[in-house]
Amino acid sequence: MSSEWAQEAERQARAITRDLVEVGKVKGFRVLYQKREARFVLRARTTTAYFSAHDYQTPKGMDWLQLRIDILTRVRRGMLQDAQEESAPAP
Repeated sequence: MSSEWAQEAERQARAITRDLVEVGKVKGFRVLYQKREARFVLRARTTTAYFSAHDYQTPKGMDWLQLRIDILTRVRRGMLQDAQEESAPAP
């Protein structure tokens, strides 16, 4: 991915963080773009969720809207609950 694309990804990550602040998720919520891994990272206190940039690449370009929707949905559902479900042993 090009340097220009990475700059846009970082700009989008900052904008998504602002979105979280606007919906009241002020303390501990942050979205970062990790260039080396080509993924977005949602941090909420001690919980972390990853969103691969490749999952949002379409033939028409990056689907920034879907990325925002997925991140905000994950926050709305409650990241702590998701983390507990993921770490629970399989039945």
